[in-house]
Amino acid sequence: MTNFTAKIHRFFYPVLFGGTLLFITSSCSGLQQATTESPLLVKNDIRINGRPTLSDDDYDIMRQRPNKGLGNVRMFLSLYGLGSKIGDNATGNWLKRIGEPPAFFDSVAFEATAAQLQQHYFNLGYYLVEDTAFAEQNGKKVVAHYQINTGPQYNISAYNLRSTSRFIDSALAHYPKELELGGALNAQRIEDEQLALTNFLKDHGYFTAQLGWVYFEIDTTGGPNASEITGVVDPFIFGGLDERQRISKITVRPTYSFQEENTVNDSTRTVHGIDVLQNDRLFRPGFLDEQIYLERGAFYDQNLLRTTYKNLSSLGVFQTVEVNVQPKENALHATLNLVPLPKRSVSANLEGLGNSGSLGVGGSFNWDNRNLFKGGETLRLSLGGALTEQRNSSSTSWLIDARELNAGVSLHLPKLLLPKTLTPPQAKFWRPKTKLGTQVAYQYRAQEFNRFNFSTNLEYSWTRQGAKHVFNPAQLSFVSINFANDTALAPFLFVGFQNIIFATTAYQYTKSWSNDKTRYFLNASAKSGGHLARLSGLNEWNGNPVAQFAKTGLDFRVYRSLVRKRQLASRTFLGVTQSWNSPSGFVPFEQSFFMGGANDLRGWTAYHFGPGATSEDLLQSSGFFSAAPIKLVQSFEYRFTIQRAIKGAVFLDAGNMWLFNKTYTGTFTSAQEAAIEAGTFGWDSFYKQLGINTGYGLRYDLEFFIIRADLGLKIHHPGAVDRSNWVITAPQLRDFNLALGIGYPF
Repeated sequence: MTNFTAKIHRFFYPVLFGGTLLFITSSCSGLQQATTESPLLVKNDIRINGRPTLSDDDYDIMRQRPNKGLGNVRMFLSLYGLGSKIGDNATGNWLKRIGEPPAFFDSVAFEATAAQLQQHYFNLGYYLVEDTAFAEQNGKKVVAHYQINTGPQYNISAYNLRSTSRFIDSALAHYPKELELGGALNAQRIEDEQLALTNFLKDHGYFTAQLGWVYFEIDTTGGPNASEITGVVDPFIFGGLDERQRISKITVRPTYSFQEENTVNDSTRTVHGIDVLQNDRLFRPGFLDEQIYLERGAFYDQNLLRTTYKNLSSLGVFQTVEVNVQPKENALHATLNLVPLPKRSVSANLEGLGNSGSLGVGGSFNWDNRNLFKGGETLRLSLGGALTEQRNSSSTSWLIDARELNAGVSLHLPKLLLPKTLTPPQAKFWRPKTKLGTQVAYQYRAQEFNRFNFSTNLEYSWTRQGAKHVFNPAQLSFVSINFANDTALAPFLFVGFQNIIFATTAYQYTKSWSNDKTRYFLNASAKSGGHLARLSGLNEWNGNPVAQFAKTGLDFRVYRSLVRKRQLASRTFLGVTQSWNSPSGFVPFEQSFFMGGANDLRGWTAYHFGPGATSEDLLQSSGFFSAAPIKLVQSFEYRFTIQRAIKGAVFLDAGNMWLFNKTYTGTFTSAQEAAIEAGTFGWDSFYKQLGINTGYGLRYDLEFFIIRADLGLKIHHPGAVDRSNWVITAPQLRDFNLALGIGYPF
């Protein structure tokens, strides 16, 4: 019997690949649903002064948009077509729902878009703008071309204000003009200035002021760089009053009901002249007096009215807040109708967990007793827990191998619980809050450890000038831990795990702000503990050390909006912790930092990277937990929309954490000693030890939360063994990491 060897020519695979690609692109192009009479719009080509537009606003104007796809592949259009063929049933309707209907070219919408695009640039101050629009058809496909020649942009060289009323004219002298000299004659900015002027008048007693009072006269005869604008306030156009009005009466009904008759059995006038009318005295009049910023006899101020509404709504004791101001007897009467929430309530919530390299579910059960002392206080009893699949656990017997239970009691007060001499008079405008709480928590990780935590806390929080401040003057906690493994065999960083007491003081500052298309976020924190105990000579209690440490962290983020609803996001984090009375020299684990997981270095699992150039063999050993007192992370993400609720991202992360360069005491194995040496921070080496990864992420927006999957690939591994640190040159399967999470990473 003769055997013949089958030969595959070298050109077979390219031909097979090309044929498969041709089949996919032809079947997913969606052109089967189009005809030459009803062609498919495949592209909007928008050019401004001969160059492709870089403005999202231009694309938003488009009344017709092509079906999304990559090149000639329009998968969502094809899914819609497949659903139409299947028919009106569950499968067909589902395919049509996730797909896109064909974007057939519409000549009427095309002409309307061209006119609107020209008007858009006219509103931006390009008063000599010209447009050319034409459609180019090739078989079943159409490309719509929009060409805009803007001409020069007209700018503001002078800005003046005047009024037909002498009273308002004198008030305008104190108005902070928001239109900048040299800025463009932008219609939107002029409308914003109109609204700002109207609000200025309403904030200074002019109750009847309205947008119609304000108009602008623009003189462009001087050319693009010498255009003058004059804002005119004319209260007599609509027969308004040009005199300021005062609030002569303030009435608050804190037990108001829209369904039942509102009888008054308790009537009180506060020290600031506010009349409090209640069915029963459920709220102390003094409490309401503190929460209402309006003043009897003062000029009408719309800003104080809005601030009062927001403050009352945020107290958590009123279901509905209604504020009415009516003119009566040549003055103004303000009435606040407040519908209280039920005295007691029970709530439960369930949430998905996806941080720190694990997936799971968590929930809590809360019992609230509102208005406990008739001053807006809330007593809360809570019971919660979580079940997670811990990817960095070595357990193989449990799908759910990390569990947590917690219970707590807390009292929330709508003020700063301080002596009056220490409370600034303006503090009532900062939405102040005080929280006193106690919590116990139990955490279990299969084959790793059990941990018990008891804590009690005093917290002050307030918001001032758009920034939130949180100050914890006293926080006491006790941590007890039991290892499932022999601690002599545990990785060296387990010495940071120990029974310990924390007596800390902490402060946190958070603020976000925007500038044009860029949004910023800043969080700065500082924490210190054990110093009062040290001064008093109390370094331990009942055999447990009192931790002496200082910890600080800085988190800065930038979000830059790009064309076509895309976004470039970046995050920089730097954290440092130092401790003083640790017998071994290591920082307690609770005050240390970790790397990896779903929110920083996504090429590594949580707790399995660093410090420094720690060996990857040790990082992957059973039961390993990595933490260190110095952390630096820099992340970038390019975010874009794939289809409606489906988002995509390309990311790059870089960072590491390190130990301080000092002597550590204890009995260490050779592997532990090598890890300490490799993980020590050095100014001449830290930048060489940065872990770098890249990757691609998918996010599905369910409106109430976002499910995220990021596939990370290591680029540079400072602890690579028997291979180049630049592992991207010869990647292995272990260099990939799938990080699952809930919400965005930052």
